[in-house]
Amino acid sequence: MATESEVSIGGTYLGGTAKRVDDKYASLFNTADLVAIGDISDNSFFRAYEISVRELRRRLEALGYSLNQVHDDIISTLKKGYLELDEHCLPQCKPFLDYACSFSLDQLIDLAKAWKTQASHSYDYMEHLNTSNFQLHFLDFIQGCSSGLLLPSEDIWLDGFHFERLLCEIYDSEEIFELNFTRLIQAGYYKPDDCPIGDDFDETLSRFNPLSFRLREKLLEEESETLEFKSVNSKNSAKTIAQQFKRYLIGFLNSDGGRILFGVTDEGIVEGVKINRDERDELQRLLTATVHSISPSFPQNSIKIISRPLISSGSEVTDQFVVEIIIPKGRPNEMYFSSSGETWVRHGTSTCALEGHKLFVHICDRYCFADNLLSALNQRVHIALEEIRRLQQDGEKYKGELSSKTTELLDLRSNISSQLQLLKENDLLCPICESPLSTRTSFTQSMTIGGKEYDADIEYIQYECGYAVRDDQDEAVSSCSRPSQAT
Repeated sequence: MATESEVSIGGTYLGGTAKRVDDKYASLFNTADLVAIGDISDNSFFRAYEISVRELRRRLEALGYSLNQVHDDIISTLKKGYLELDEHCLPQCKPFLDYACSFSLDQLIDLAKAWKTQASHSYDYMEHLNTSNFQLHFLDFIQGCSSGLLLPSEDIWLDGFHFERLLCEIYDSEEIFELNFTRLIQAGYYKPDDCPIGDDFDETLSRFNPLSFRLREKLLEEESETLEFKSVNSKNSAKTIAQQFKRYLIGFLNSDGGRILFGVTDEGIVEGVKINRDERDELQRLLTATVHSISPSFPQNSIKIISRPLISSGSEVTDQFVVEIIIPKGRPNEMYFSSSGETWVRHGTSTCALEGHKLFVHICDRYCFADNLLSALNQRVHIALEEIRRLQQDGEKYKGELSSKTTELLDLRSNISSQLQLLKENDLLCPICESPLSTRTSFTQSMTIGGKEYDADIEYIQYECGYAVRDDQDEAVSSCSRPSQAT
C-alpha cells in the first residue's frame, strides 16, 4: 500500500489519500485540532488532527447535514436514476433503485451499523462484482462511490459527508474522529513541523453563510473612497459606533456613497465588535436618531445596517459581529449637514471636514453654476413649506414636529441669504439682477507708466444678463438687460 494519510472514526478505518492529506476530510478540521506528540526521532512521534464524534456531529450539522437532510439527499439523488433507465442497463438496475429508494432514515442508520461490524474485513473484489448484493453496492453509494453496475450511469453519486453523519449516530460521542498524517511525515512528504491544514472548517462554514467573517482573517478588500474600516475598542460599543457614524454618514452622502465595516482594523484584519442583543437594539435607535438629525432629510430605509457574524473554531462567536453600514449617494446638487451645521466629504480613504473657504470651494465645484446652488436651496425650502402645510392640517398631534420643521425653514432661509451674499462677494452673481456668471477670463495687457512698460493681469467677467466688467475699469463694459431680482 502506498504511504497515505489515514482517516478513522472510533478506531475504524474510513479511508486516506496517498502522499498528501485528504482534501475532502481536511475541510472538517481547524489548526487548533492538531495533536503533535514527540520528535520524528522518537518512537512516540505522532501527528494527527482529532475531534470527538460529538464535535464532528456538531460541525456536520452546521454544514447542513441534519439526519433528515442526509436521508432526503440520498433518496433524491438515487431517484435521478429512474430517468436514465434504458435498454442498455442491467436488469438489476431498476430493482436496485427500488430497493435503495425504499430505505427510511432508521434503515439507513442500521445499514451504517452493518458496515461497522464488517469494516475490519478485507476488501473482496469479487464480491463487489456481485450484482445481487444490493446492500454492499448501496453502502458504496452512500460512501460517495459510483457504481456502473447497478446504477444507470456513473454521474449518479453523492458528494459530501452523508455517510460520516450516519456514523455519528452509531459511535460513542467521546470516540475520536481522526486524520492521521504521521506516516506522510516519516516518508518525507511533510516536514515534522508542517501544518497541512489551516482553519479549513471555519472557511467552509463561512461559505455556507455569505454574511459571515472569520475572526482574525485579512480581508481581500482595501479601504477606498467607498469603503471605510473602523476598529471599536470600547465598553459601550453602541455609543462609540453612533458617535463615529455621523461623520461617515455625511461624508458618504456628500460623495458617492459607500460602506463602513465597524470591527475591522485599518489593515483589514477582522476583530469584530462585542455587542449583545440589547446593545444592538440600542445601536439601531442611536443610528436612526442620527439619520433623522441630518439636513436635508432623506429616506431612513436607504441606510442598511447589517450585523455580520464571526466564525472561529468551527462555530459562530457569541455576541461578536462586524457591523456593516451601507450608505447611498446623496441627491445630485445637494449638500448634507449635521444639526449643528457641520459637514464632511470623502476624499480617497479620508473623510474630511469642510468649513470656511474649503466649504466654499467645494460648493462652487459641486454646483458648477450659482443658480444650481440656489435652485437646490429653494427646492429644500419648497419641501419644508409643503411639510409644514401638511403638519398644520393634521392639527395638534404633530405640534412638536411642526415646530421643528418651522425652525428648519428659518435655517434654510438664513442659509440661502448667507450663500447668496457669499456668491455676490465672489462675483458669481450679477450685482444688479443676480443672474449667474457666464464667462470669467483673464488676460495680460501691456501698458506704459512713467516711460516704463508693465504687464498687467486683467480679469473680465460677464453674466447671463449681459452685464460685464473689467477690473481695470471703473465703468461697466456693458449694461444689465434685466430688472433687479434681488430677494
